[in-house]
Amino acid sequence: MHILLIDDSSSTRSLLRTLVNSGQTVRHEISEAASGEEALQKVGSGEINLPDLIIVDINMAGMSGYDLCREFRMKHPTGSDMRPYIIVVTANEGVDVINEALDSGANDYMPKPVNAKILQVRLRVAERLLSHSPGPGGSGSTNISGSGRVLLDPGTTSSANPDQARQNLIAAAIENADAPMAILDVSGEKPSFIINYANEALSLTTQYTRDQLEGKSLADLEAWTPEFLTMVLGFIEQASIVSYTPLWSHTRQAVPVHLSFYPIRAENDQINQYLVIHHF
Repeated sequence: MHILLIDDSSSTRSLLRTLVNSGQTVRHEISEAASGEEALQKVGSGEINLPDLIIVDINMAGMSGYDLCREFRMKHPTGSDMRPYIIVVTANEGVDVINEALDSGANDYMPKPVNAKILQVRLRVAERLLSHSPGPGGSGSTNISGSGRVLLDPGTTSSANPDQARQNLIAAAIENADAPMAILDVSGEKPSFIINYANEALSLTTQYTRDQLEGKSLADLEAWTPEFLTMVLGFIEQASIVSYTPLWSHTRQAVPVHLSFYPIRAENDQINQYLVIHHF
């Protein structure tokens, strides 16, 4: 990928440059800018090509990361191939900060100081999403097969059937989400938490293939403690949302994890599945 680093600290840019290509067999092409204004000027003048991905600090002298996102989206609207994908970095992790970043046009965020493992996970997810997008080098939009697996299918989002187009949009949103997601079976008196579906991000962050994940119990794979399991079961019995719950057990993921559980209602109003989202 061509990655543009934007930060008014030369030492931070140097560190990011090192972390971005740390342990990579195929090195990313990297450009730099010391400010939002410089980044816009370089891309606008053609001094550097439009990047695949931008990593930008929120708090900079002059143009902030928020303003850069807005200006960049206005001057260089995201095309059908999702480029450029924007990740903001910030020392502030409050919900308001994250929401403003996303509202400004960012795709993802990372807290400061940047963790090398989290950065590599974010880059792998972004690269996979860009490679699956329907632009140059991409594979097209997505839909859900009869088995529940999301499949790539070029051109289906422009279907004349509004219901089909809506289903394709929902499928694409889940499949291509930055957050690792799974749909779990919670039917029966003692839910097994069998994974009926895992998106690409969950496969990347757990380092299991999707074939290895699907059909297995998420509770077993992540070694949920009895206390954690009891708490989750209590909420599921009430068909309640469990939001931002810390995963107390030692998981097989490379970074600390919080989970959110959302009930999925069937047409008969029964709840046999939960959507689980992993937050870093």
